[in-house]
Amino acid sequence: MELLDRLDALVGELALVQLDALEDGSLRAMAVGVERLAGQLRGIASQALGQIERRVPDGCAWWWRDETGLSGEAAGYAVRRSRDLRSMPVVSDAVVTGEISLEKAAALTGLVGRLDPQLIESFEPELVAGAKDRTVSGIHSWVRFLIAQNSEQDLVDEQAAAEAIRMLQYRLGPDGVVRGRFAIPAGAFEPVAAVIEPLARKQGEHDTRTAAQRRADALVDVFEAAARWMDLPQAGGQPVHVSYVLGAEWAAGQEGAPPAAGAWMGPMTRARAEAALCDARLHRVLLDENGQVRSLEAVNDQITRAQRRAVAARDQSCVAHGCNRPPAFCDVHHLISREDGGPTVLDNLALLCRRHHVMWHEGRILLPHLRVPWLRKPLDPPMVA
Repeated sequence: MELLDRLDALVGELALVQLDALEDGSLRAMAVGVERLAGQLRGIASQALGQIERRVPDGCAWWWRDETGLSGEAAGYAVRRSRDLRSMPVVSDAVVTGEISLEKAAALTGLVGRLDPQLIESFEPELVAGAKDRTVSGIHSWVRFLIAQNSEQDLVDEQAAAEAIRMLQYRLGPDGVVRGRFAIPAGAFEPVAAVIEPLARKQGEHDTRTAAQRRADALVDVFEAAARWMDLPQAGGQPVHVSYVLGAEWAAGQEGAPPAAGAWMGPMTRARAEAALCDARLHRVLLDENGQVRSLEAVNDQITRAQRRAVAARDQSCVAHGCNRPPAFCDVHHLISREDGGPTVLDNLALLCRRHHVMWHEGRILLPHLRVPWLRKPLDPPMVA
């Protein structure tokens, strides 16, 4: 086609432009302009592919794969998108004119097959207008809302299908990272998001964690609080609890001592184990040379419920600067550690969320990083971890 030949020539000329010679304003204008024109061209290609699929539906995806070098999955998606957009001509034309991107138009095709075609046809101008100011993920959410508004049964069917594939899988990798995947129906995930998102907010200007890291930390916080406070079903004839095994050699800091270990996840760092020790019920087990239990006794110096209530009332949240984790998500921390002779008395106790608690025992935060105006005298030894 003559038009394609002319376009090919223009693209060739554009490719010869010396980008490093352009001023910032011209370079930005070129990048935006080329991207916009490329989007319009993709819209035209999609319309053409939709017409090809209508004429020769069988094998269209394989042909498109061979012609473009796409994977079979990507080619199939492109053909389905073009077919759906063929039934939404106003939306498809909006891509060609540059009003919306092809990705936004594809998100709107979620309505095809879910709502009455005549209803979609009447909606199309409003769909284009609404898509302009929304992100692609925002359009997906909007589409689900429109489906629920106009077809309750379709939403019921969607949730039933989601229930059928719900799952949670995880495993501990050789690098000490637990990885997994999950699929949870949107309706069931609502309370999860409601709890996680407030806990995952940035905590002050010194919080350098990514949003994903903050959500991961919040998820751990929720389960630590559940293990501490919830009335959970018993496990092995006793309430659910997190157990760690700490050898005498480890406690003495001997070189080469076996590491502290959790029942489920195995070895852990000394800092994390020490953070758990601050606010834990401790039992001392004495074994003989054959591994037989010689004695079992509770360690008397443990934080009482009354002390926890008093510390919670005084501190009200994690005392690390910028952190607002409430008492239910905090450990009661010994400012002077038990190993250094720190007593379990109110003046030596403070609330720290588990993240900041571990950071303290790693030496990454010290006394100046804490809000402890009630501390009446300097610590001895000072600012110990």
